[in-house]
Formats: sequence, C-alpha cells, structure tokens
Amino acid sequence: MIKIGFLANGEMLSWDYVKLCNFIKEAGYDCVELIDDIIFAENKTRKDNDILVNSLKESGLTVSEILLQHDLVLTDEAQRKANISLICENIKKAADIGADTVNVFTGPVPWLPDSIAVGREVSASEAWKWVFEAFDDILPVAENRKVRVAVENVWGMLVHDFYTNKYLQSNFASKNLGVNLDPSHDVLYGNTDMKFLVNGWGKEKIFHVHVKDAVGIPEPGKFVFPVIGEGNVNFAEFFGALKALDYNGAVSVEFESWAYRNTVWGGMHAPSAPAMRKILDKYL
Repeated sequence: MIKIGFLANGEMLSWDYVKLCNFIKEAGYDCVELIDDIIFAENKTRKDNDILVNSLKESGLTVSEILLQHDLVLTDEAQRKANISLICENIKKAADIGADTVNVFTGPVPWLPDSIAVGREVSASEAWKWVFEAFDDILPVAENRKVRVAVENVWGMLVHDFYTNKYLQSNFASKNLGVNLDPSHDVLYGNTDMKFLVNGWGKEKIFHVHVKDAVGIPEPGKFVFPVIGEGNVNFAEFFGALKALDYNGAVSVEFESWAYRNTVWGGMHAPSAPAMRKILDKYL
C-alpha cells in the first residue's frame, strides 16, 4: 500500500519535533521527509534524536526519507571529500533513528552562484569520475547499515534525468542503490511519458517518490514547480503506473511553488501540507 508523506520545509524546520509530527499526522500523512542539515545539525544531541524517535512513534508516523543532498561535483577536492564524509556519517545517524532510506544528488548545484559548469570548468569525464569515487565510499557504508541510497536526478546537475541516472546506476551492482523518482525534473527535459519512467525503473529500483509538478525548460528563470496538477506531469498516469507496478513505498509531497506560497500564504510553508493532501486524494 502506498504511503503518503510530506517534506517539511520553511518555518516548519524550526518547530519542535512533537509539534511537527502532530501537524503532519493531523494533515493526513503517513510519513514525514526530513533534511539532514536540520535534524543532524552540529547543535543536535542524542537526546534530540530520542525526542524525534519518540515523537514519530507517538504520532504514528515514520520517516520516509532523509535528504543528504551535498554537492559531489566540486573542483575543491577538500570540500568534495568533506561532503562525502558528511553523507557517510549521516547515513549512520539515519540508521540510528530507524530511517532506512536517504536521498542524495550529484551536483553541481545550479542555483548556487559559485556552481561550476560541466563541460566548461570541468570535463564530463572528470565530473563522472568524482561521482563514481563518491559512491565507492558511500555505498559500503549504506550496505553495512542496511540503508537504501535513493539518487534523485535534478535539473542542471550531472545526473539530471532518467538517462543520466541510469548511467550512474549501471556502474554499480549494489542492491542498496536506487532512485528517488521525481517526475518534475524529467518533464523539464521533455521526458513526459510517466509509464515509461515508472516501468523503466521498476519496483526494485524505486526506493522513494517525490510528488512535484513542473513546467518550462531546465534553465534558471525559465521554469516553475507549480501546484500539483498545473504542470506537465500527468499524475493520473504516474500514479496509475505506480499502482500497476504494485509500488508500496512512500510518495512524498515536495512543495516548491514559491510564488504561490509567498502570495497566498504569506511565505508560510505549513499551509501547503493540508492543501496538497486534498489534491492527492483526487489521484490516490
């Protein structure tokens, strides 16, 4: 049975865990998606982890996935290695709180001003070499801790669509390596056949799903992630394909309609949770 989740963001990241878990549960969700920079921040202690685990248990929620999204395509070797080390350490912390799936991307991060351009500042060969080396370090840690690594293809990055993610996956035989399937990034590259995307990965490789729409082309300022159902993702076909595949993992709302949030909800992120849950009812 599909589990419905929500990625906490905005002002929700400053809430205490009891408030966060109760809110997500009351909004109608089965699980919550969390960000490592928040729950594993330097000021967090083991006691904080215990409070999180207890809050999840008392609310009846589980953690669908923890985002460990740190750039792996950097010319600064020391920073790149530091990011790999951080991912490995946070995989261990994720396992300690009972989370079995983490989300990673490759980089370079296109929305940062100092992001490098593959093909101009670094060759594609070198960039792929860095990413393969990173996963050589990451996957043994994940396998040891029985944590699944879900790679998300993201616009503007080395791994940015179905095909580049397939290339990454083809270089490793690990059962702990799969995908976080987010159709919004694929449609920006013209991959709009939802049955193809879902069946192309298959049940064994889809570790987690992001629910997000998109319209435009993958260039800064030339696309938006609108409210679910207003973009180019055919969600009826998408969820139909997941059901036909007998997918029983999490589908997690990743709300990034920033202009809508700022205009309608005064910059508050929390109102998007119950609103998007009602939209999901139409599909699920």
